[in-house]
Amino acid sequence: MLARVPTSAVPELELKFQLGQGAHEALVAFFSIYPSSVSDLHAIYFDTPGHALRDGGFSLRVRRRGERYVQTLKHRAAGGLFERDEWEVEVPGAALDPAALASTPVNEVVGAEVLQAAFSVEVERRQLLWAHGSDEIEISIDLGWIVADDHKEPIAEIEFELLSGSPAALFALAEKLQQTADLTLSFQSKAQRGYRLAGHDGVAALAARQLAIGPGTTTAEAFKVIAREGLVQVAGNARLLQRSHNPEVLHQIRVGLRRLRAAMTVFKPLLDPAGLVRARGETRWLGRELSPARDLDALLARITTTDEIDDNPGRAAFLTAMRLAQAEAYEKALTALGSPRYRAMLLMLGQWIEIGAWTLDVSSGVADMPVESVAAPVLHKLHHRLGRGLRKFRSLTPEARHDLRKKAKTLRYATAFVSSVFGRHPGRRERYVTALRELQDQLGALNDISVARTLAKRVVGRRGGEMAFAAGLEIGRLSTEEARILRTATKTVRNYRKRRAFWVD
Repeated sequence: MLARVPTSAVPELELKFQLGQGAHEALVAFFSIYPSSVSDLHAIYFDTPGHALRDGGFSLRVRRRGERYVQTLKHRAAGGLFERDEWEVEVPGAALDPAALASTPVNEVVGAEVLQAAFSVEVERRQLLWAHGSDEIEISIDLGWIVADDHKEPIAEIEFELLSGSPAALFALAEKLQQTADLTLSFQSKAQRGYRLAGHDGVAALAARQLAIGPGTTTAEAFKVIAREGLVQVAGNARLLQRSHNPEVLHQIRVGLRRLRAAMTVFKPLLDPAGLVRARGETRWLGRELSPARDLDALLARITTTDEIDDNPGRAAFLTAMRLAQAEAYEKALTALGSPRYRAMLLMLGQWIEIGAWTLDVSSGVADMPVESVAAPVLHKLHHRLGRGLRKFRSLTPEARHDLRKKAKTLRYATAFVSSVFGRHPGRRERYVTALRELQDQLGALNDISVARTLAKRVVGRRGGEMAFAAGLEIGRLSTEEARILRTATKTVRNYRKRRAFWVD
């Protein structure tokens, strides 16, 4: 019997995977030698009409299992990928029991608002216990549906919860199973999916969230928080992209990848070289696979209005050719996101962030140092490299400006990660961050035009006639726009170079 009113949260460590085609059958066959039980679960999730619990990072449900009803409140713990706080209590029936929430944070979040049913989850769960030495892992394989009003979405997932032993056992078992079945690491709970189905988040791309880093945060803690968030951003948006071709969703996958790589640069003194090389290599691979689709998205966004295209056969043919190229590029991106390499990459990164070799090396003392003491020299180095590249900005080739843009982007992400720990000069910090953001935006615009011009030529190829003429006009327009942006960028460069670093006195 569970406690009537729990006084504290019980942390749980778990991994969750979405099942691909044929995965359920493969998993059932793999675990056929283990005793298992099958049960039907029905859960109702509760929230206020405005979803105040969801906005506060909570989920609240009452689940029926057999003849028992259990009320559960969950909250993501300390930014962890695989840890959650959980309050659980047995209740008399399917209705919400307010008294059981008295010692939880719910009332602080909800206030006087009324809690009501938001959506339901119905699954058939196969459950078993996997044991090896001192390691015990509870395994749940779920098939079913999420229902919100008239909307339904299928559920097919497997979840591993560590009951005892080493977290490494979770990853080892998952890696072994990934070689047997199509399993994609997921950070979306059923509650998050239910809220999206209920219209809380719609089909919006998942942007990076505010990072919980402050003065005194250790370097190891800071890296985990930053890298976790980047990985969640990549995985969440990748799942969305597989459902609809949304340019902003694709963009946010690439943002997540860049944030991960920027974190690797900032925290390089902390990280193990072998793991760093592998992580950089895999994130670069995925970035290259997604890049053509993003470049064509940017080019198509610059094409003039539909009315003007309809009145110009050459322009219409040029647009058609670009859309065909875009469709091929998205197919390439989706192939990468559906590949075994991508699935292995997610698991590898998750394992490296949580329990990689760098977490075991305490000899240098870097892990326990305040993040500001490690970040300051890295920021200074990135700042110096960018400043040196800006000295002859007007005479740089598009390729050199692209390299400069990457430096600016890395520095911008780095400052975003850790600027909150440098509070001595808030005004200077704000001016620096603003100038750097404007600089990156201008360099990004210049790079988009350079790439668009190259893509326009490539799309036309050796074709002639009206289409080639229309492409030539577009290339000319892009060149004119580039000259205008270059003048603005030159002023932005001068403004940035006046800014003093905020991480030094």
